[in-house]
Amino acid sequence: MAVMFADADSRKAISQGGISESSVSFSVALLLVTALFLGPTACKKSEAPWAELYKRSARSDIDLYLVPKKYALLESSWMKKTAIARFAKEQLIAELAKYGRTLADLQKNPEYQYKEENGEVVLRVGRISHSTAHEYDTSIPLVFYGKGIDARDYGQRVNQQHIAPTLAALLQVRNPNGVETQPLPIVKQQSAKPAIVFVAVIDQGGMNLLRLHKEVAPNIHQLMAKSANFSDAHVGHLDAHTAVGHMAIGTGAYPVKSSVIGNTFFSMEKKAGAQKLNKAEIYATKDETKVSTLDLKSESLADILNVTNAGKSVIVAQSYALRAAVGMAGHGAEWLAANGTAANGNGLTTAVRQGNFVYWLDATKSKWITDTRYFSLPAVAKASDVLLNYAKYYPQGFEGYKIRDTKAALENWGVMMSTPAETQLEGELVRAVISEQIIGAKKHNDGFTDLVYVSFKSADAVGHHFGFESLQARDTLKEIDTQIGKMVEFLEKHYGKDFVFVLSADHGIAPLSEISGGLRLTVEEVMAEIDKLLPPEVAANDSLVHFMTVGQISLNKKLMQQHNISIDMVRGAIRDIRVNDTPFFEGVLTRKDLRLDG
Repeated sequence: MAVMFADADSRKAISQGGISESSVSFSVALLLVTALFLGPTACKKSEAPWAELYKRSARSDIDLYLVPKKYALLESSWMKKTAIARFAKEQLIAELAKYGRTLADLQKNPEYQYKEENGEVVLRVGRISHSTAHEYDTSIPLVFYGKGIDARDYGQRVNQQHIAPTLAALLQVRNPNGVETQPLPIVKQQSAKPAIVFVAVIDQGGMNLLRLHKEVAPNIHQLMAKSANFSDAHVGHLDAHTAVGHMAIGTGAYPVKSSVIGNTFFSMEKKAGAQKLNKAEIYATKDETKVSTLDLKSESLADILNVTNAGKSVIVAQSYALRAAVGMAGHGAEWLAANGTAANGNGLTTAVRQGNFVYWLDATKSKWITDTRYFSLPAVAKASDVLLNYAKYYPQGFEGYKIRDTKAALENWGVMMSTPAETQLEGELVRAVISEQIIGAKKHNDGFTDLVYVSFKSADAVGHHFGFESLQARDTLKEIDTQIGKMVEFLEKHYGKDFVFVLSADHGIAPLSEISGGLRLTVEEVMAEIDKLLPPEVAANDSLVHFMTVGQISLNKKLMQQHNISIDMVRGAIRDIRVNDTPFFEGVLTRKDLRLDG
């Protein structure tokens, strides 16, 4: 795949000539924003409004907001890795037709290694991603089921940020401090608070996945039919990423208040021409048992329950990814100390730490861990071994990946996390934690509502590696559906009707580029092109990009000033990027375009 860029000297000549790059950039941005809001063909109702989503997410340290073309995927060079994916032939033909493509487009490309076996098509595919305001990344399920819920279809457009205030109203507690939305009108009449609220998040479980493989997800679709179902639910922010989506579900805040705008903050470390891509993960430090929950600047619903109920509500948040578990649960005991809530000697900090079971997987050891300063690790989670589970279910390996030790597990972590076996383990584990820490401890009928979050992140792993269109994704979704059905049965058995069950997703996913014909580009390539604006001797040791997510860029303004580089020149450098002789970006917006600075 050829990535081509306009010459940096040509761009500077434009900016110094009769037609300024500033006026060109302004015109493009104005046309883009106008089209998004007014154009009859540029933006259908189903297409998300980029400008509004970015305004909800705009931190003061972000200077540029990227608008990739439809089906264009931007990620780190990780995206260029490949895997062998399997597809049902007839279903693949139908998917290709959506993009005006046929099997012949796949067969003629030797990189895809096209084969047919027993009615299946086998392809070598690259990774896919999500982050944009396009419909495939933002259309998600949202259902509420259980005590006091008015079960019917609700047509209004809603976001994940509506979940926390709706649950706060059900639990009769105040909203977390980042909430800007109103509770959804789903309550028949106010009654006693439910004994437990269970929130299940299908990571990367957008409606494109659920519709394509509907036949293997009967529990999910039956739940939609008998629940308060919001059929026009969408991601309401950017980036459409795991950390941001789970934060939105747990706190009700938009990123502009929570400060959580992406999973990863990329920067380029340079020295004498050598360079290394640095990746700073949200909440993470070098030791994942020592996390930084205060990266999350807004309260979570769990934080409110911890204080309101004096640590007597049990909080559970389970995900194999730290960024999802903390985003849902919030801060645990750290929030009390940071905000002066815990008085000396009142035992609240201890009660919260002991009653907040928030845990994630250490990929280096294949073990569940937590930060014991703020949370607790359930005994049943300590005994859970994901590597042993993988070897048990796949003695001959999964899709050719025979993983038998922690080194191989770390190298193939995404594959190991993508399997139906991992999905089953996580479903069984969260039920075991409820049995151990709530029901077994006689806390399920103590009058204090317990709050449980689980993220089925295997859908995300399988989608990234094999594509949501693949048979691997179908098989994992089938197991997720089974676990959701078992979870509802478990709640009905132990709680009768005294529970509320919520199902949603953090984001959707783009189609495989091999199927859609879409483009792929890396953040390394974007930063390299921006740095061509610098003199070569300067670019060898420094970068104009302070940091970037996959959708937002913070610039090194001091370096820009030293070398007389304007923000419009940077925008032009990005806008000129072409992949296979095709422009990658629809546009690049500034804070001025979004009217953020007055």
